[in-house]
Formats: sequence, structure tokens, C-alpha cells
Amino acid sequence: MIDIGLPPYVEGMTGDKSLSKAVNRGILLDLLRREGEISRAALAKKSGLNKATVSSQVAELIEMGVARETGTGVSDLGRKPVMLEIDGNAGYALGISINSESLHIISMNLSGKIILDELQEIKDSSPGTVIRHIGRVIKSAEKKIGESRFGLFGLGIAVPGVVARNNDHVVRSAKLNWRDVSLKDAVAGKFGGILHIGNDSTLATIAERELYAPDADDLICVLIDEGIGSGAYFNGTVQYGHNGKFGEVGHMTIMHNGPRCPCGNIGCWDLFGTEMALRQNLAKAGDGKLPSLAALLDLAREIPGWSRDIFFDFIEYLTTGVVSLINAFSPAVVIINSDVLNVSPPLFERLKTEVADRVMTKSPECEIRVSTLGKAAPAMGACIAVTERFFHGLVVK
Repeated sequence: MIDIGLPPYVEGMTGDKSLSKAVNRGILLDLLRREGEISRAALAKKSGLNKATVSSQVAELIEMGVARETGTGVSDLGRKPVMLEIDGNAGYALGISINSESLHIISMNLSGKIILDELQEIKDSSPGTVIRHIGRVIKSAEKKIGESRFGLFGLGIAVPGVVARNNDHVVRSAKLNWRDVSLKDAVAGKFGGILHIGNDSTLATIAERELYAPDADDLICVLIDEGIGSGAYFNGTVQYGHNGKFGEVGHMTIMHNGPRCPCGNIGCWDLFGTEMALRQNLAKAGDGKLPSLAALLDLAREIPGWSRDIFFDFIEYLTTGVVSLINAFSPAVVIINSDVLNVSPPLFERLKTEVADRVMTKSPECEIRVSTLGKAAPAMGACIAVTERFFHGLVVK
């Protein structure tokens, strides 16, 4: 038996008579999700459970409509094994990431396959406008997805700001200019399934670890857009901080005599290291017009001479913040979600070189990666979060 640990679905359960069954089901569900396709015999071997327990549990999962048989596998000896997998088309999660000018919409099936990926512009980011738009998105997604065993079972919403963990209340979002918004209560009237509201950086980090760095127990993700946020896993556990306030790293001071930030602090990282700040600095050095995101990425690919110092200053600001995070938390992996770094390998290499030169520990203990998920990461993480809750519900039945 390999040490696969206990899946998240059984955390916090007490030792009553249902615990053993719940633990067994949780382990088997976790293996089915991770392996993709696996036989009953392989499930027994990898889990350490006896064959009778595996057969009984698998039969129940098939009856529930969560798992299905896919055909026969390969075997050198004896009868070919019947293979099993999670029935991806049995249900779907919907993730929505709120930005100041748009909603990024992702839907994933039970197997984690993306079946819907859309970007919809919004007229403004006021709570009323966003809530009405979310209602329309839900109805549209239900029509596009169609009927299935569990249908659209969950909705996760990623918000750029502080979200209270005890009630999913949006405490503050400087990016959206929101304060004390009961988003969950408003959306609950439009959707009856699993509902989760979370910080966009934390949800992006969940997606990065689940899909991109599953073996990294100590990981920090830095999300760079109009602002800078971060999420983290320490010892394999996602971090939320006191009542959801973890990760507001964009508001740590990197310039003690810098300008005052709207948050009230002085010289915040947000004022210098964001892609919006980069666009503003390019506009000042150019024709005065703020370049679009597409134009920014075109410049990042080529880095014409007149813009070189501006891009290099951007990397310097990023370096200052990343070095502070590495020195403070000692992660094994730092993933930076930045469209600019994604399209410009030279800028990313410059960042890694400068961080390596300035970080306290000079050995290659921390790997720096650029995200491949891009701005879809928060909505993907929202899907993953509600899917975890869905599977938890199956385990504790």
C-alpha cells in the first residue's frame, strides 16, 4: 500500500460507525479522480483495501452515477480487467471570476475537463450590475450544459478582494470599489446548488496546485493584473488567514517614500508592479494613450528600445516583492501569473536571475515558474472548490 494520505472529503469527521465507510469511499474517489482510468484490482492495490470492500464501494459509486465502467484494459495473464473512471458528464461546476470590466466564465465537468470558457464584458462593476449579469450567466450555462445526472451542481465566484470565510461576505474590494456586499445571499436566490464565494488569488492558487504543481506542499502563487494578490499552500494546506484576509501582498510597502495607495498605506507594491502600472508608464513615455492589454503584450514580445527601461523597471519592482515573499515564507515553488511574463521569456529569465541574485538563500531551493493557466485560473479554482464540496457530500452520505 502506498501512502496516499486521507483525501480532503473526510477531514474533520469523527469516529462514529460511518467513519470507516466514509474514509474508504473518500480514498477510492480520490484515486479514481487522480488516476483517470483504473481497474478494481489496481484500486485495491493502491488503496490497501480488500477486494470485497472495493467491489462494494465501486458498485455504490456506479449506482450513484459518479463512476462508470469504460471497457476492458490490458492484461498479460488471465482475464482482462474492467476499467473504471469518474463519469465526467454526470455533472458540472461553474466558475465566475469578477473583474472591473468583465466576467471570466469557466465550466468544468466532474473529471475536470473544461467545457465552457468565455469572457463577457460588463458595463460597470457595481454590485447590482454584477449580480444581474451572474443571474444571466447561470441561466445561459444551464441551457448550454443540458441535462445530466447531477446537472449544474455548483457555482464558485472569484472576487478580487477580502472575502470573509465564515459567511462568504465580500468585506472589501478596492478593485471593484465594493464594501460589505452580501454577494452569496444575493446569488443564492438565483442558484440552488453548492455556492462558494472566494478571493480570486486564493482560488487561482488552488487551480495552480491542482493542475500545475500537485506535488508542491509549500507553494506561493502571485496573481498580477490590475492589482497584485497571492495565495499559498503551506504543508499542503491552503492558507486563508484570519477570516479570509490572507494574501493582500499588493499592499505591502516596497518604497517607503512612495505615493499613498487608495488602501491608506504608502508605497504599495500595487502602485508599481502591476500590469496596469506598466501600461500607465508606457503611456507616459509614448503618445500618452493607455495601451490596451493586446498592445501591451505585443510590446512585451518585442521590447522596442524606447520601452526597455520601463519593462526592466517593472521586473525590478516584481523582483522586490517576490524576494520578500521567498525570504519570509521559504516556499518550494513560486508561480507568477502574469500575461507579460507569459509572452516574454527574456523578461521572465531576467526576473529569475534578479531574484536568485537577491534572495537570502543562494541554493536552488525555490523554483520560480510562470503560470500557464493565465487569467482563467481564478474561475478554474472556483470550479475546483465547489467540485471538492460535491465529492465531500458524496462521502458523508
